[in-house]
Amino acid sequence: MEETEKSKPKSKEKSTFVIWAEFIPFFILYKFVRILPLKVAYFLSRQLFKILFILDKRHRTRAIQHLIHAGVAKDHEEALGIAWQSYRHFSMLLIESFKMDQHLDVDKIPCKGSESAIKDVCDPILNEGNRNINVIIVTAHYGNWELAGPTWVKKFGIPMVSIMRPFANPLIGKYILRNRETGGHSCVPKSGGIRGMLKALRNGSTVAILADQHASRNEGVETIFFGQPCRTHASPAMLHLKTGVPIMPEITRRCGDNFDFEIVAGDLIRYTPTGDKEKDIQTITQMYTTELEKLISEDPSQWLWAHRRWLNINRKHK
Repeated sequence: MEETEKSKPKSKEKSTFVIWAEFIPFFILYKFVRILPLKVAYFLSRQLFKILFILDKRHRTRAIQHLIHAGVAKDHEEALGIAWQSYRHFSMLLIESFKMDQHLDVDKIPCKGSESAIKDVCDPILNEGNRNINVIIVTAHYGNWELAGPTWVKKFGIPMVSIMRPFANPLIGKYILRNRETGGHSCVPKSGGIRGMLKALRNGSTVAILADQHASRNEGVETIFFGQPCRTHASPAMLHLKTGVPIMPEITRRCGDNFDFEIVAGDLIRYTPTGDKEKDIQTITQMYTTELEKLISEDPSQWLWAHRRWLNINRKHK
């Protein structure tokens, strides 16, 4: 945990011209998608991503390699099929992000998963009206992760705070955040995010962290994911040790092609500290990494396989 990577040079801020040059076509696409029927928008996006899948050899090849490396696909042919499905799901997420406020109906989104999560979190809130329950949600770039925050707030009635990276284009970011930040859901910048999340937890809010992508040495610890070494963000483990609030691994899984989803939770994590902080952080981080792996394994096609997740494949700097 003490070791740090060489700091990367900060990217230059975009000029006003570049910001508007990027925003105008985005705005046209955004407005166009919003007036389309959902099925038509899905269809057009899939056709676009079919072309992208063919042309984008680098990410297509990487996804295939990762699927075989993780033992999810037995050969190239099977990996190619899952890789395309992963692209297809991402094409749908794009449409859903633009049309979230038009189609999101939280009453249609069931909660399922481990007995501990349903019994101790979901049922007491939904059936008993207990709004004094908060958790640290650890989720993944799976299904439609953009729905996680708005769905939780609307369905459970408990405020949520999640970490976000600043948008390179603030004008585009404004439109994306319009649907992401709704009601009691707010986002805090990654820089200094731990302090904001500690405050949120102590105020009774839920916090959500995407913890399925590669972390730098100063942000994560080494874990095993699908049988291979990786480095995972340790902030959920640190928050748990500081507050005692349980960790709930969770994904928002897509069910079909009609804006239907389900919240699927893994086993709640409640850990008793041993006094060895570094060991405790590593143990807890491995626990939620393993739970996310279990959830992803149920339908691996909905995860982003092109991401360079592991330390022993497609990574020059570890």
